[in-house]
Amino acid sequence: MTRRIIIWGLGKVGRALYEGLRHTSNGVDVVVGREESNQKTADFISHFVGGNSGSLTDHVVQDIDNQFNPIDRKQPALWLAEEVLASSVDFLIPGDIVFVSVVDREIANIFQRCDIEGVTLVHSSGATGMVKVEKAQSGVFYPLQSFVGQGEEDWHRVPVFIEGSSEVVESMLTEIALEMGVMSIEKLNSQQRAYLHLAGVFANNYTMAMAGIAKDLLDRQGLNPDWVLPILTKTAENFGQGKPWELMTGPASRADLATIEHHRSMLENQPEMLAAYDAMAQYIINRPKDSSKNTPS
Repeated sequence: MTRRIIIWGLGKVGRALYEGLRHTSNGVDVVVGREESNQKTADFISHFVGGNSGSLTDHVVQDIDNQFNPIDRKQPALWLAEEVLASSVDFLIPGDIVFVSVVDREIANIFQRCDIEGVTLVHSSGATGMVKVEKAQSGVFYPLQSFVGQGEEDWHRVPVFIEGSSEVVESMLTEIALEMGVMSIEKLNSQQRAYLHLAGVFANNYTMAMAGIAKDLLDRQGLNPDWVLPILTKTAENFGQGKPWELMTGPASRADLATIEHHRSMLENQPEMLAAYDAMAQYIINRPKDSSKNTPS
């Protein structure tokens, strides 16, 4: 059975997957994208294989016979998502592994419309459970990392969490992850992965938002935002020791209400920042000392 690696969508995660998978023994055979974005996709791929990007038609598979045979080329074929969804049996064949890297709300629709015997459909969302299909195999390949789409990603620093509809799928995803050289590979079910994703939002998205607030605050005062970079670095180092609450400093950690009220007065004309400050201060002060031991039932 021929194995073709197909990436559906080249957003930030899709691009990172392309960069990681193109170095494996299988490489990437096909990229699927929307018509309005496929010229950008062609340009992105050409960046890695060299040469001029040319027009979109230079990259799309011209001969339908090529769609059913192993693709022997440095540059993957480009398929239009609209055409694949309209008639997936004309594009997908047994052995295909399709990494669906699109916004969460589109995942289930693609899985249902590409539900073909012998095809393995894999999404990379932490917040989406494993999608049930009737004929195809289903899997999850979730990299817990913040991909910014600004240069090649280092997969040696990315932990990957997998789930499959069968042991065969999980073994196949493990094999691919090992070839990509990921930091670690763990098996998680959908509920566990959802909590991991939630934790990642706090650890990354909201931490970055707090750093953004610090930058905005200093910018408005004409001060150098780079001055807080050392403390941000130290914060990450402290978290890496696995004891964030024990190592926390600052007025809220010691319930220094006088300093907190002074800070609040400085933010009285910036209600959005004040709301964020209040929420975090109250959580830190009111957090039960043993809350880290509480686990969901």
